[in-house]
Amino acid sequence: MTGRDKRSVGELLLESDHTARAILMDVDEMDAAPMLRTWGEVVQAASELWQALPPVTPIQPGTGEHLPDSADLAIQQLQAMSEAMHRTGRGRAWPGDGPPDERLLRIAESFTRAADLISGHATPRPPLSDPERRDLQAARTRIMHTLYIGSHGVAVAVRQRVRELEMKMASRRGLTTGDSLRHARAAHARLTAFEQQAGAVLACTYPRALAGEHREPAATGRLAQALATWDVQAHRTLAVRVDTADLMLTARTQSLVLTAVNTLTRVAADSGQLDRQQYTTRLSPALEMSQERWETMAGLWKDLTPPTSRRVDPDLASAALETRAALHELLRDGTTIAHASVIAQRTDLSRIGRLSQRVLATNLDLAHATHDATTNPELTGAAQAVNRLAIATRWHDPRDPQTIDDSPLAARVTPRDLLTNRAVPLPDHVRSCLTVAADNLIDANRTAMSAAASLDPVPAQDRRTSQDGEPSARRGRAIQDRTLNSMSTGRPTSRCER
Repeated sequence: MTGRDKRSVGELLLESDHTARAILMDVDEMDAAPMLRTWGEVVQAASELWQALPPVTPIQPGTGEHLPDSADLAIQQLQAMSEAMHRTGRGRAWPGDGPPDERLLRIAESFTRAADLISGHATPRPPLSDPERRDLQAARTRIMHTLYIGSHGVAVAVRQRVRELEMKMASRRGLTTGDSLRHARAAHARLTAFEQQAGAVLACTYPRALAGEHREPAATGRLAQALATWDVQAHRTLAVRVDTADLMLTARTQSLVLTAVNTLTRVAADSGQLDRQQYTTRLSPALEMSQERWETMAGLWKDLTPPTSRRVDPDLASAALETRAALHELLRDGTTIAHASVIAQRTDLSRIGRLSQRVLATNLDLAHATHDATTNPELTGAAQAVNRLAIATRWHDPRDPQTIDDSPLAARVTPRDLLTNRAVPLPDHVRSCLTVAADNLIDANRTAMSAAASLDPVPAQDRRTSQDGEPSARRGRAIQDRTLNSMSTGRPTSRCER
């Protein structure tokens, strides 16, 4: 078990904002029906979080109440719009009942967790100070921006569905049971109105208000603990069950960790804590290759995960989110990577070398665990992705007796499975393709671990010499300490000519 969620309110809001942005990046994962079903939960959780925040207006004399400002009224309007859309869609065949969108559900859960944190510490207190007011305004801006970006993502998904139905109608094909072009168009129009309303409020504060966001100093040891917890939980999850959604999250998190390690070691090398030549010539290329291989595996697992089976192990998700928050605490400054001098102030760069060595050692072991998963007979994949991989692997092997005219003689996936895109067993040649990718992953991670093993800290004397602008290539003892003792006395010795 990973324990309770250790993220702060600010980190929960930042994670929600990043998740909403990621939805727009993964266009191929957009499914209008689940997203539309889950959107109401996001808006409701955002409204409850907004109400849990301290009011920004002063107390009215005589009543002891706070009058709502324009943003308070706007969030009430947005909630009313969402509730009306939910009531209208209730009982209709589309979007109907079904599984939620996991990404939007994660945003709603983060909002709910943040509201619980605020409510659990709510006590009567004096008026807010100026820094507290700025932090409050930044939190409200984060919430509104998440709703703005999220509504746009749902609207894009619904618009794609509208176009699909319009193409069916144009080709004079009948719509399947439950589809309604009129309902899809109405949902898109209402989401567009929601987006414009949120954008109008956001235009007054974004991104200016985010500059006042309060940031706690980086907790000592948080990153090391988060990485260790993540490694333990990833091994536990992959040992208990083999699921493509868990494997996808594992690969994505490892890719993020390696990117962060590369940034931290670069800052340490630039500051003289690590040997810059070793970092530039060996470690950095190896880290980049390892990160690319994890991204490749993440893409494969993403394609093989059925749309209805994207729910990951809760403990694994919790460990991944804490790892992401710990990395962002050190490396992020708003929406960008922090400057090297800022990163140096947040962490002890003298420990980065040892941390990198531990991370890359466990990274290699997780690569082996991923390889073991590819050979597990219980591993399944989404029918459409399995079919594409089967055709691609057969096409690349023209000598295969099961292939003629670049097409497989025998179908590997039934039409019914393709239509529903449900999980199906992996054919042997598709499994072999995954195993080869896992072998490449192991090779890259082995190289990275070997490169980190020789990443020694630079002695303090060499760091001072380098900072003074003089060459610091020598390592080990000073030059006078490496001469023979008999030559350091200044007196002639035996067998020494004058």
